[in-house]
Amino acid sequence: MRRRLGAVAAFVLGLAAWMAPVAPEATVRAGSDEGCVASDALLFGGDANIPPTKRKAMLAWLQEKRYLEGYVAEPAVHPSSGPHGGNVRTFFNTILAEDLRAGRTSFRKGAAMVKELYFGSTDTVRGYAVMVKVKKKAGASGQGWLFMESFNGTQADFYGRGIGLCADCHSAGTDFLLSEFRP
Repeated sequence: MRRRLGAVAAFVLGLAAWMAPVAPEATVRAGSDEGCVASDALLFGGDANIPPTKRKAMLAWLQEKRYLEGYVAEPAVHPSSGPHGGNVRTFFNTILAEDLRAGRTSFRKGAAMVKELYFGSTDTVRGYAVMVKVKKKAGASGQGWLFMESFNGTQADFYGRGIGLCADCHSAGTDFLLSEFRP
């Protein structure tokens, strides 16, 4: 029941975001930087292909469009098939792309994806959804994944490991990855 309610809530939030002419004003925040993840240097050895895991650093990294350096992109912006609303385009880092090409069903630590959120537009990025695998195993509730979603690109509306709203929906995917895109 909890999983179904989480999926319904995610759908409703995504639908509301998609219907908004511009990025919605965010009011819901989940998680905090404190105690969420260890330093990036300890987690990933400073790999520039992996997004920073601290909230402010991740938002700055996204605003600088650093994911465009070395990530594999979907061919084009397209309508979202999930609750993220409107139009989207997904980018996979090298680790995730290699794992998918190798047919892995459990991705390595450091696997990451960035989803650009366009809402009603097809040429203006208004927000982001990010997943970074921060542990070797995802766990049943997605605690091995750090989720972040920003509806306006400047603040994290959802942030944390295994956030119910995110993990409940993503648990239907391969190691929590729902995207049908394969590099």
